[in-house]
Amino acid sequence: MKHADARGALKGPLQLGMGVASAMVGVPAYAQQAASTSELELPTVQVQDNTGGFVATTTGVARLPVPIFDMPQQVNVVTEKVLQQQNDTTLEQALRNVSGITFSAGEGGNQGDAPIIRGFSARGDIFRDGIRDTGWYTRDMFNIEAVEVFMGPSSFAFGRGSTGGVINMVSKLPKDATFVEGDVTGYSQGGWRATLDANAKVNDNLFGRINLMGQNVDTADRNNVNSERWGIAPSVTFNLNDKTTVTASYYYQHESGVPDYGVPYLPSPSLSTSAANFGQPTGGYYGNGQATAPVPVPRSNWYGVTNGPFADQVTTDTNMATLYIEHELNDFVTLSNGTRYTANDRNVIVTAPRSLGTASNNTTVPSLYPVQSMTIGMQRFNTITDNTQLSNITDMVAKFETGIFKHTLNAGMELTKETRDQQRTNLCSPTAAQCRTSLWAPSNYSPNLGVGGFANYAPTSNNTDMTDVAFYGGNQIAIGDHWQVMGGFRWDMADTTYQSVAANGAVTTLDNSESLFNYRFGVVYSPIQTVNLYVTYGTSSNPSSEYGVLDTGTVTLAPESNNTWEAGVKAEVLDGRVVLTGAVFQTTKTNTRVPTDPVAGLPPQVLGGEQRVRGISLGAGGALTEQWDLTLSYTYMQTDVLSVGPAPTLANLATVGKELPNAPPNSFSMWTSYDITPQLTIAGGATFNDDTFANVQNTVYVPSYWNFDAMASYQFTKNFQVQLNVYNLTNELYYAQYYGGHAVPAAGRYATLTARATF
Repeated sequence: MKHADARGALKGPLQLGMGVASAMVGVPAYAQQAASTSELELPTVQVQDNTGGFVATTTGVARLPVPIFDMPQQVNVVTEKVLQQQNDTTLEQALRNVSGITFSAGEGGNQGDAPIIRGFSARGDIFRDGIRDTGWYTRDMFNIEAVEVFMGPSSFAFGRGSTGGVINMVSKLPKDATFVEGDVTGYSQGGWRATLDANAKVNDNLFGRINLMGQNVDTADRNNVNSERWGIAPSVTFNLNDKTTVTASYYYQHESGVPDYGVPYLPSPSLSTSAANFGQPTGGYYGNGQATAPVPVPRSNWYGVTNGPFADQVTTDTNMATLYIEHELNDFVTLSNGTRYTANDRNVIVTAPRSLGTASNNTTVPSLYPVQSMTIGMQRFNTITDNTQLSNITDMVAKFETGIFKHTLNAGMELTKETRDQQRTNLCSPTAAQCRTSLWAPSNYSPNLGVGGFANYAPTSNNTDMTDVAFYGGNQIAIGDHWQVMGGFRWDMADTTYQSVAANGAVTTLDNSESLFNYRFGVVYSPIQTVNLYVTYGTSSNPSSEYGVLDTGTVTLAPESNNTWEAGVKAEVLDGRVVLTGAVFQTTKTNTRVPTDPVAGLPPQVLGGEQRVRGISLGAGGALTEQWDLTLSYTYMQTDVLSVGPAPTLANLATVGKELPNAPPNSFSMWTSYDITPQLTIAGGATFNDDTFANVQNTVYVPSYWNFDAMASYQFTKNFQVQLNVYNLTNELYYAQYYGGHAVPAAGRYATLTARATF
């Protein structure tokens, strides 16, 4: 099946993204792969629209022009159909469909999306239409039609970071159609959400689209936690001529809610540094070195402040303006250029639960002390963070033949400037008597809590200016019907200036210049047309300025280096309706930054540690029958701290052999739907995560869990549908986000009812 694009030409097979064809008229290549499709396509079977909308065939990144089936890499796509059936509203909810991903809890004023992929932080590896999406905020799905996860190091295409993988969101942009879709959702725990998606075809050369969103929703079974958001995302596409398309888009999202820093862990054991039992956990709440879980308190317990001038509150404003130009140079070469300016402003007053104590506020808690008698400190601070980013990316995609070789070549350049300004004021010390409350029955009303426990309240501040110039290129070559080879590289030249001001007014200025060269190569073998076997090797780098900060201990250190081997298989079965994937992988961080023993005479931190993740990843997606659709993924991980470098502190040496935090050994996700009649659809899903350590010492953990969701929808008329979703059917107490300081409980059981109209 083929769709005509805005220029009237027929381009490529139908590209599916969650059931919505992404063969959009005039949509730029960064939102879909729209490079000129000549007769030089790589020899792959293109998945048609018989996959039920649970499979995507191409990515939303122009510099990755090869079909997903031919990529020597595991790629998971959460399509629009799945997003709609699950009624996912945030990036975190969407990524629950991909095993091997967890989320870190907010700490130090940092909140928003903080995914961890295959045991490695990916907070800085979130992209929107192939351009890095900076800022600390919760990304709403109202303007997103698919979420792509590129597993393994992808620095050859995306730059710094990407050790465990990269996340790319594909925006909703103009299509060659006229339609309006609106929905209104009510929540059982209290709250509402409404969205509108309107697209207009003015003529054969002009198309426009606008997406709107508003919501005010409480978190089920979490006292006081609330999320109020609204957003607007207009876009317009204009065909200047038969060869050139221009798309301009703007995105704005506002959030004003009450943040959730969850609950602390029971007093954890410590790792012994004595020769007799070195590295073994001792003491702790149970007295026998047993790792501890989050405190067993009611799920609803929340330890912030609800009233007064220092009430817990998070406010973010994200503005994003993008101009994209695509030009078909000839039948073989497509050029594109994207320019984006992003500004993310964030102001948060938040309470972190710290320093468990006895009823008399003694922070040395005896073994097996009654939880009902414990007290907790309320560490409170106000953090204001402003991020900006200006990016310009130029891409070339060429498809041509040289003898028996068929090339899909890409090359490009990226120019980026980022700034980050932050101010933090400590408001309340968790050890001060006026900043403590009952762990079991916290009091959340204290209008003046925020002035206590500190001699002064002078803020600390820091600002960062980062520039990056990058060149990249790659080529995937088909040799006959059975072999493909690929190679790609990226060279980044980054400069960072960082200045911090301490509470006493002392100023520290640091400068850093880094050169990052990363690459990937792979081989694909197709014994038959519907099966690809592949092996790939890639590298990535984590510079010390990766997250926009520098310190005196790391400013002179070279980037951390990572490498990944992956071997896998992709197969189309059931007449191409279902795609099966499987991979084995190993990622090694070869020079982790580690602190040194002060008496060793070395710098405070050196490069010398080593960490490793080995695993298996399985996936399936598509239509088992005309009525039955399925997507699932499973990941097994074995993680290890292999070494901690030269002259480590005894405390760090004791972590050798421990597991990496936020890396569940087993994780699973599944979603399936069945059309009972043409009008009635039912669906359900499950997610599982193993017991998972939350710190590198392996002394605190979150328990394993199963979560089950269900959906039923009924199409009353061609234009009107009602959808019922029930989440956490068994009312399981589990933790959606966690790290070594605290864990955030997921919502309890709740339901949503959505009325959807389409014209």
